[in-house]
Amino acid sequence: MFQVLSIFMLFFSAFAFALPSVEELQQEYENVFWKDSLSHTVVINAPLNRVWAYASDSTKAKEWSVFFDRISPLPGKSDGQIGARRRCFRNPGGEPPFWDEIIILLEPQKMRAITTYNLTGFKFEWLTRGSYVFVRQLYRSLDDNKTELTFQTYFSEKSDFTTKIAFFIAKKDTLNIFKKNLTNIKLAVEGKPRRYLWDENY
Repeated sequence: MFQVLSIFMLFFSAFAFALPSVEELQQEYENVFWKDSLSHTVVINAPLNRVWAYASDSTKAKEWSVFFDRISPLPGKSDGQIGARRRCFRNPGGEPPFWDEIIILLEPQKMRAITTYNLTGFKFEWLTRGSYVFVRQLYRSLDDNKTELTFQTYFSEKSDFTTKIAFFIAKKDTLNIFKKNLTNIKLAVEGKPRRYLWDENY
């Protein structure tokens, strides 16, 4: 009996969650309490178009991320477009942990909004199974050679209790990763060596 129940639970967990449509995610995004989000900003000594081009290129992620090894586009919409999906691999070999992302909003050289979901192989995976959070990148030109770039993340108002617990457990590490990644992006765009390397301890 126990074996049958276990198989049923595994089957149910695999198929019970379906990510909402892009349109539904866009509606949820509009109600996110961004004033309470995790957020970090850097000022990059480069024009807006150069910062946008660099941060928009998934192939560059290995150059600046301290948390994931690479980003690989998934089948569907072209990388960088609304509805495009991609997988972020934590380790060089491609084994878990990894997670998926879908772009839900895009205003060139202003904003990119992403939903992160399907967290697989993480320490608290049982908390995050079936959950998703929003991440956005904000771009603002300060002058002809200076750009402000901000990373923010927060959960949906529709998130369940376990998603919120997982979010707050990871709060300190997430903010630290934002700070290091943004510093690396700033240095890369400015043509300087990265400061922070990929870190296996996260």
